[in-house]
Amino acid sequence: MTKYGTRNFLAGLVAVTAAVALPAQGFAHREGYCDGYAEDYADQRANGGNVLAGTLLGAGTGAVIGSIVGGRRSVGEGALIGAVGGTVIGGVHTDKKWRKQYKKGYAKCMDRYH
Repeated sequence: MTKYGTRNFLAGLVAVTAAVALPAQGFAHREGYCDGYAEDYADQRANGGNVLAGTLLGAGTGAVIGSIVGGRRSVGEGALIGAVGGTVIGGVHTDKKWRKQYKKGYAKCMDRYH
């Protein structure tokens, strides 16, 4: 290759590399941005109060069932068992809701920056 041929080849190689690398970097940036956006979106829309509500409802229900089944002595045990069960159920529900909202927020962000 001549001096100018090598120079043109290198310039072309740099241009092709930049044309391929820059969009990939843009996609990675957009993907990272949309991940953060989706987390915030889900945090705002998936009410964490469901765990607290599940705990309180479970404790109340457990106390009532405990008193019916075992008398006054079982009220505390029933409330404890109900609170644990309510916390688990409320947490599972909140987690499912959060994941659904995350996916919705991520898709919305990716569509916006398409």
